[in-house]
Amino acid sequence: MTPANEIIARSIIEHQLDLLRLSAHSQSVATNIIERMQLELESLLRKDNLTEFGRARLNRLLSEANDVISRYYEALNTNNADIMKGVARAQVGSSQRALAGVNVSLDAGLPSAAFVEALAGNALIEGAKTSSWWGKQSSDVAFKFANTVRQGLIQGETTEQIVRRVTGTAEQAGVMDVARSNARSLVQSSIQQVANDARLVTFKRNSDVIKGVRQISTLDSHTTEICIAYDGQEWDLDGEPIGDTELPFSGGPPRHWGCRSVLVPITKTFKELGINVPEFAAGDRATALGPQKMTMQQWLESRTPEQLAEQLGRGRAELFSEGKITLQQLVDMRGNPLTLAELEARVAVKR
Repeated sequence: MTPANEIIARSIIEHQLDLLRLSAHSQSVATNIIERMQLELESLLRKDNLTEFGRARLNRLLSEANDVISRYYEALNTNNADIMKGVARAQVGSSQRALAGVNVSLDAGLPSAAFVEALAGNALIEGAKTSSWWGKQSSDVAFKFANTVRQGLIQGETTEQIVRRVTGTAEQAGVMDVARSNARSLVQSSIQQVANDARLVTFKRNSDVIKGVRQISTLDSHTTEICIAYDGQEWDLDGEPIGDTELPFSGGPPRHWGCRSVLVPITKTFKELGINVPEFAAGDRATALGPQKMTMQQWLESRTPEQLAEQLGRGRAELFSEGKITLQQLVDMRGNPLTLAELEARVAVKR
């Protein structure tokens, strides 16, 4: 990795940590929405003695439950759509800042606000829009809720036993436990999807100075085999492998649910730009940078205590510096969440 590209990678990794903090906050918001839905469903179940329900009364209850579930998942979809638009805007800004760090001007190559908003709305996760995934989750929860209630009645369970099968217990996950887990996963994946889409669009808009992209994977015990294999692989802006890469681009990350990998740009050399000067003169600030391959772990270890405290929160920064918590324990950022407004403010301040 050249010094210029390493400067850019450092900036993008910094923003990626901010995105993980945003994801932690957004997942918490989604969980709260699911929990409010759970309270309404519990209230429906406890309103009458379920064991005395006939078919017509049961169907009415399930219809009411479907309405409740649909309403809350519409709220989840709307909230997530707003987050994705904000992430797309912030990601374009952070990409601009990253390239400005090596004196690459992007003023003429930024996608329009309308294009960015459309990009957020059209982001695909495994071939489907986020809104479709929320719709699928809504249908799944409604089906599992109805099935759980019917099975409980067939087995002669009390209302409280059926409620526990819906809400879950310490010993057994319930319908709502699965709903919370799936919602958190969708929030995290949608944020990463739109972020990488926005990066790639910005890089392509500046093909006069950017020749390709490289994947940087978060390497810890949670990293999948596919992202371990893809770490450091490179492609041109048309998705064709370059260098020693043989793996297909396949749209880039996220490559699976929960993927935390990022794309960083590969800038053209001065020679490729037709400029006959040394790439970096002796004494340039970039020549002092450390390892040739930048990872999130290396980036964190290169930060000052003050910088780590700002990024992670002072307590978590100290624990990480002292080796008391690992990158695996750090990456979800649940101890130092970031709202969308705070994310956009950080990008605006650092441009």
